[in-house]
Amino acid sequence: MEFLTHLYELSKQRVRTMKPIEVALDYPVRSLKKVLVDMAIIAEVKYATPSEGNLGISHDASYLAREYEALGAAAISCLTEPKYFEGDIEYISRIRSACSLPVLMKDFIVDERQITAGRQAGADAFLLITEMLSIEECERLFLFGKGRGMDCLVEVHGKDGLEKALYIGADIIGVNVRNLSTLKVHPNLHEEMIGHIPSGITKVAESSITSGRRIRELKDIGYDAALVGRAMANNQTRLDVFSCG
Repeated sequence: MEFLTHLYELSKQRVRTMKPIEVALDYPVRSLKKVLVDMAIIAEVKYATPSEGNLGISHDASYLAREYEALGAAAISCLTEPKYFEGDIEYISRIRSACSLPVLMKDFIVDERQITAGRQAGADAFLLITEMLSIEECERLFLFGKGRGMDCLVEVHGKDGLEKALYIGADIIGVNVRNLSTLKVHPNLHEEMIGHIPSGITKVAESSITSGRRIRELKDIGYDAALVGRAMANNQTRLDVFSCG
């Protein structure tokens, strides 16, 4: 089974066992889109990857969020998938309490209940992966989250995914160079896709971003922001290495 299909099925299983959050916190929604300008950095809280396992990060989510904000991040991405990324929905609440930045819930979302749980925990935005979902699922979940005031980062891995994103009206599109079915990286995909994304849409570069030099290259070709995940773990809280300055 392809890895992305496997994660889709795991998410379906998780949803069936989800319990309602006992205390629904009435957090105001903070706009993710508004802060994604001038090559903003979305700093990621992530403790494991499917290919490398546990990343050896000892700091908790609240500590990382405070450090990322102090070092200039524009937003925080939080992995909540438990099996392969060692994520937890509770991390969102900790991040929300620790900093003032918009929080993006990053998971393999297949059901409205996941979005609701993220919102109740304090997420301001959520991720949808076009290659994992049918166009009907993309549209339904996108509109559900938007109806609750949340921004949505719609992730694409090629032109087919981009067509879905444009069809549903995505206004924040992320280009992920890692194929989530094979976990292989297509290093030139950021360059190949940028010209196909219409103006007026916020463009986010994802995956394999490991230096300030790469950040500057991506800014020069038209990206508005970058999501820095695995490299953030390598450098712990040294966001300065990704500065565009």
